[in-house]
Amino acid sequence: SFAAKFFTLLFLTLVITAVMPTSAQARPTIKFSVEHVYLHEAGEAEIVGYFENVGDQAAYVKWTDIDLKLFADNGQEMWSDYGIRHYVEDVYVPAHEYVAYTCYIQHPDIPEYHGKYRFRSHTVTHWEKSAG
Repeated sequence: SFAAKFFTLLFLTLVITAVMPTSAQARPTIKFSVEHVYLHEAGEAEIVGYFENVGDQAAYVKWTDIDLKLFADNGQEMWSDYGIRHYVEDVYVPAHEYVAYTCYIQHPDIPEYHGKYRFRSHTVTHWEKSAG
């Protein structure tokens, strides 16, 4: 009976291992993080950040969607937009590394502002394993 339980457990372990995908599969996981937002002139925002690949395989970034909110120092919302698609020209991001990246967003309602302000952002990044 102990041997029967042992072999049953061993059989179930082998079946589960064969059916379930292993966590050791190599794949990229890339995210764009916004570090700074600069407002130099009305209608344009400079977004400075980096792509981080926490996956086990390198990949090429194709685009990133950015949700961005700008707040004046007094907490009043100055401008916001969601799902701002920014196409990237095959930025290569090696596994477990960072790549600095700057993009510019243009929108007629982005204010020219030289005071202190804060920003809040959220991004969704799309990548592929090959260039082109």
